[in-house]
Amino acid sequence: MNQYLCKHKETKEYIYPIRRNSLIIKFECHLEKPIQVNLIYWKRFNESRKKTIKLESYDLENKSNYYFCELTFKEPVRYLNYCFEVISYNEKRYYTPTGFKETQNGEYFEFQSTNELDIFTIPSWAEGITGYHIFPDRFHIGKESNQSFQNWENKPDRISSFGGNLQGISNKLDYLNELGIEVIFLTPIFTSNSNHKYDTVNYFEIDPSFGTLNDLQNLVDLAHKKQIKIVLDGVFNHIGYYSFQFQDVIKLGKESQYWNWFYINGDNIDTENVNYECVGDYKWMPKLRYSSPSLRAFILSVGTYWIKETNIDGWRLDVADEVDYTFLQEFRKATKSINQEILLIGETWHDGRDLLRGDQLDSVMNYLFRTNVIEYFINRSIDKFDFQSRIEKLLFSYPIQVTNILYNLLGSHDTKRILTVCEGDLSIFKMVIGFQMTYPGMPIIYYGDEAGTEGETDPDCRATMKWASINQDILRFYQKMIQLRKEHKALTIGDFKHLDLDESIYGFVRKYETASIITLFNTTESGKSINLDISIFKSLNVPKKKEQNIKLFIESKAFRIIKIVEVDMEIRIEDLI
Repeated sequence: MNQYLCKHKETKEYIYPIRRNSLIIKFECHLEKPIQVNLIYWKRFNESRKKTIKLESYDLENKSNYYFCELTFKEPVRYLNYCFEVISYNEKRYYTPTGFKETQNGEYFEFQSTNELDIFTIPSWAEGITGYHIFPDRFHIGKESNQSFQNWENKPDRISSFGGNLQGISNKLDYLNELGIEVIFLTPIFTSNSNHKYDTVNYFEIDPSFGTLNDLQNLVDLAHKKQIKIVLDGVFNHIGYYSFQFQDVIKLGKESQYWNWFYINGDNIDTENVNYECVGDYKWMPKLRYSSPSLRAFILSVGTYWIKETNIDGWRLDVADEVDYTFLQEFRKATKSINQEILLIGETWHDGRDLLRGDQLDSVMNYLFRTNVIEYFINRSIDKFDFQSRIEKLLFSYPIQVTNILYNLLGSHDTKRILTVCEGDLSIFKMVIGFQMTYPGMPIIYYGDEAGTEGETDPDCRATMKWASINQDILRFYQKMIQLRKEHKALTIGDFKHLDLDESIYGFVRKYETASIITLFNTTESGKSINLDISIFKSLNVPKKKEQNIKLFIESKAFRIIKIVEVDMEIRIEDLI
């Protein structure tokens, strides 16, 4: 066996506590042959009482490269010694810190102990819920303003505003409630000179075009009465060019008390040659410098102020992977000291593991999910097996606590509309939504996607919501899928395993207690008949019968959702979609 194809380390990526008496242990193995991986473990100085447990994988037939198990003890875990037994056909080896060994020769990994604050806890309310992300200026006009705005029906550009506001969102809460939404994410709402509001001028004031503090308080109160959470957008990596702080530095130079809030090359600000660091080299968004104690204190006061004043339920942090991680640690402590159930989500377009070590954020925007979905279902640039491997790697990479609260998006204010990516093909579009709504995590709808809105990248993807021309077929489809999630815990918090029935059919099963829900996708140009052997659900306590197969037909570019449940020692099958 090639030891370089397997991997485990005594680090948080591979072993971590979920309670003081429970551990998650992970093992990565890319051997080509079918394998079984067992964990052999014992307590230090008690090697004579070794125990063995078979590791699970993300595939019902154990074809995955990613393995894991949960160990639970009667008391807090301390001084746990362990190694891995890897079986491939008739070959057996033991994986240790120095690689594969033919025998257990005294080399082993060790987990020493769990402190209370080592445990990564997340807001339980967020697991598996469905979210909706709103660009307030483009959603709905609730009350008229004295300001001048573009006509609502016009095409967006990069500078125009359309007059959508917080009252408009409040007025549409019934619509969102009927859709099945459980949490609303807002793009920035604080005072700014732009229409997107990512160049904050005043963090303590609602932009007048959106309303007032009272309007936000009213929105949160009304939403909470409908069991809907509200999450604000915190743009804390940078600030607006026209903010008081940056203008003070332009005016006073090094004499400004805010000089050390910014990265400046020289003794004065040069706005023409831009001698200060910015986001994306965009001069209107100077980057903030978190080595400044006064800056840290200021942003912490912003984060806690809006929780106290308006009872919001969380923060989505813009470009979180560019913010000083030690500040994110402080931000977590400060916000969760007010409300332990505050949700903290970070924007990243990349692997977000560094943000999810239990001391910074609770979740990240899962752009990697979006990339994989587009490449498999829409572009067809990867095959089923590549897609399965990518999905399993994604699930494996993040802490298990995060699995059901990952922000799974298909579009945002920075991307093409998902229906546009699908080139208007509703069959492909519905498959993509079907996957999003049955996969582990928080499925997030970018406002208007449920209405059939199309658009290229910014500014087209930020068009106004066309309330008079909602695509009712698409809307009903979203409602049906969201309702399905709410009715079946297997789809919100159930285990996930791939199900390989046919080389052209992608499938997986979500299991919770005695119910298993299978989702099968046919991405090909022709219908496909397959046999489903229900004997593979070995965890169901059902006597085996002679006939264990059921025949299924899946239309071209379509999917089916099937529920399998044990009732009175019998398996019952129900078509959900």
